[in-house]
Amino acid sequence: MARKKPNIDFTTTTVVKDRKEFKDFVLSVVKDTFIYQLVPNAISLDGTGKLFTLYLYNKRLIIDALELDNYSDYIDIYLYGVKQPQDRYTVTLANPNIVIQFNVDITRLPQDVIAADFLIKGKIVEIE
Repeated sequence: MARKKPNIDFTTTTVVKDRKEFKDFVLSVVKDTFIYQLVPNAISLDGTGKLFTLYLYNKRLIIDALELDNYSDYIDIYLYGVKQPQDRYTVTLANPNIVIQFNVDITRLPQDVIAADFLIKGKIVEIE
């Protein structure tokens, strides 16, 4: 018995014909993923005075149809313009807030860091 051919409507799919088109397509997908930039509403230090917790009040993530196990895949965090690796923090949704907790010391003088020193990029929107 022969295998059935899938019924795919090629007029609705994106056809990429060369390397430049493919690069532009990938860059547009990446750009669409990280279009929102926010500064945390508040930051705090833990009991040791070294580990940060960032708070985004009254915000939510725009989660695509493909849900990920780790919410940190939806967010990039920058401190002084330097992107922090995703294994340094965890993201939890505490409706209607987003809480980001660091699990390692990320700066030499944590007491001198203010909320405006952080930049959070991701699909995050205000809850209406």
